[in-house]
Amino acid sequence: MKFFVSFGLFFCMHIIYAQENIDYVNLFVGTADDFGQNHPAACVPFGMVKAGPDTDPKSHVGYNYERAILHGFSINRVSGAGCGGAGGNLSLRPSIDGEEYIFLHKGTERAVPGYYGVDLSNGIGVQLSATNNMSVQRFFFGRNESLTIELDVSSSFEDLLTSSFEFLNEDTLVGTYSARNVCNKGRYIQSYAVAINEPYTVKVAENKIGFHFKRGNKSFVEFRIALSPIGRQTALKELKKQSHLSFDDIRNTAYKRWEKKLNKITLKGGTYLEKVMFYTSLYRCFLNPVNATSHDNLYLDSQGEINKADNFVYYSSWSLWDTYRTRFPLLSLIDPFAYSDICKSLVALYQSGKPEWSSNFESSPSVRTEHSILVLLDAFKKGIEGISLEKIYEKMEEEAEGLPMRSPDNHLETAYDLWGMGHIAKELGKDSDAERYFQKASQIWKNVWKKKFKDIKEETFDVMHGEGLYEGTLWQYRWSVPYDINGLALMVGGTENLVAQLKYFFENELYNQGNEPDIHAPFIFGRLNRPDLTNKWVASILKDSMNHRYGTHDHFKNPYTGMAYKAAPRAFIPEMDDDDGTMSAWFVWASIGLYPLVVGEPYYDAFKPLFDEVIINPGNGTLFRIVNNSITGRSRMFLNDKKVDGVRLSHDDIINGGLLIFK
Repeated sequence: MKFFVSFGLFFCMHIIYAQENIDYVNLFVGTADDFGQNHPAACVPFGMVKAGPDTDPKSHVGYNYERAILHGFSINRVSGAGCGGAGGNLSLRPSIDGEEYIFLHKGTERAVPGYYGVDLSNGIGVQLSATNNMSVQRFFFGRNESLTIELDVSSSFEDLLTSSFEFLNEDTLVGTYSARNVCNKGRYIQSYAVAINEPYTVKVAENKIGFHFKRGNKSFVEFRIALSPIGRQTALKELKKQSHLSFDDIRNTAYKRWEKKLNKITLKGGTYLEKVMFYTSLYRCFLNPVNATSHDNLYLDSQGEINKADNFVYYSSWSLWDTYRTRFPLLSLIDPFAYSDICKSLVALYQSGKPEWSSNFESSPSVRTEHSILVLLDAFKKGIEGISLEKIYEKMEEEAEGLPMRSPDNHLETAYDLWGMGHIAKELGKDSDAERYFQKASQIWKNVWKKKFKDIKEETFDVMHGEGLYEGTLWQYRWSVPYDINGLALMVGGTENLVAQLKYFFENELYNQGNEPDIHAPFIFGRLNRPDLTNKWVASILKDSMNHRYGTHDHFKNPYTGMAYKAAPRAFIPEMDDDDGTMSAWFVWASIGLYPLVVGEPYYDAFKPLFDEVIINPGNGTLFRIVNNSITGRSRMFLNDKKVDGVRLSHDDIINGGLLIFK
């Protein structure tokens, strides 16, 4: 059953036919070892189900391209989230007589948006697809006369807390499990219903159910697993509601939904591999958060209560500490209609109770929710519809009062949130509150900056976790005041001095593309009247082999020399997690020549794109084109034939359509 395409052959197919945007997506990019922690699971955009393979030993997302032994096929995961990941539930393991077997990676493994397939060394073929809340998994007998599918109802990447199940009849199994979220914080609760299309004999051993099948007239056995955070009866309804859909219906619908998302941005120019990296990165920006709303518009809130989602879709699965910087602002630009519901879901989360990390009643594997203040301010300022800040202002005030102040990076991040609260208060006409928040934010960041960041000391500035920093060095956190670049310049005696210090930072390999604290630093040059240096360093990060000195928690013993982004299984630098699409979104922004330097302001900083032409389609009937006609580091920008002073473009400039040319 050799009907899949290998990774190597995938890169050759562009010679044969004209490429659509979706054809550039390669789901094996960033799936090897600790070079991205991405996965090739079958899913739809924002899908709660992500049905994919888990290798042995497992990675944060279950799958490691460089491992050959199969652990099973589970139904959920969070892309590149660190710690031990989360999800990995309801693992299905096909076998012949229980023997160990391997993937045939190089010859048969195939993944495209909405579909995953592979042949195994024991002759079993596997095909996976998914709807928003249901996985469909086919296991082919091949030349075997029988096979056993073991369902592990206790599988989980992080700690499993509870698991129970029951057979309703010979065709249907229902159950419920709860497990810890990423870094073992909080928990998620999901119920499920399983339908099996062929007769079987069954053997139950604790939390593992062995289904044994004889070949008969069918060439495959099909398992359908529907999920619901609401309860078993709702999961059963979801299963029955989709019972008329064939495997091909589900796969084709998933593909078309992905095609629509990937047509949000169209490119001209660039190399084939640059486009593979771009569209694979864009794909990963639509994986989370997930649609956790039932077909009858119910959702589970953070207190375990069932609520009605009136006129919106409720989303769950958050990772805002990372994604607030890049992925959420990108969704605000290219998918504003879905983003409206995502922001309404954050408002609902505040109303029911939003902890710093995750609650004990999450609908899906989740991470953390810091900087929701900035996300909602950013969306509100950009005119994203339906965001009621007045409803949750008191809740946000409570959160602002409890923000951490334990270490220098805490001070800088807290100051940014308080700056955001000041703008929210101002938007709501609460002027005295606004002034209080602005003053407090300014006082906090300036005090800690003077004490810890102003005077550059060689012996302390390049120490990972120095001064109790979470991840990074004083050098890398030094630039964490993007909303007050002028204030930073005044701190060091003027713009020229700050430019010189930022140049030193890059020229001496102190920048870390492998983690989030300083990923906005290349774009600060533009605000300091040196857009040529933004052009230089962004282009270098995108295209050049560089020395990378840092992992997540320490310096590398020997610097890693190579490109930060490569269209290969080892896509990123070592230890560089994608962090739920944060780093993928950075690549998208850097490639199209725009960056949301200040999350909370309705502006983007513009610079020369990687491609000759970029066409952005927000879905509102307009198109925004970016054309790069410049061949030097220094260039001038013209928006609709008018020269742009500085580097900033408003959100409305882009949403309303137009033409930006670099000359």
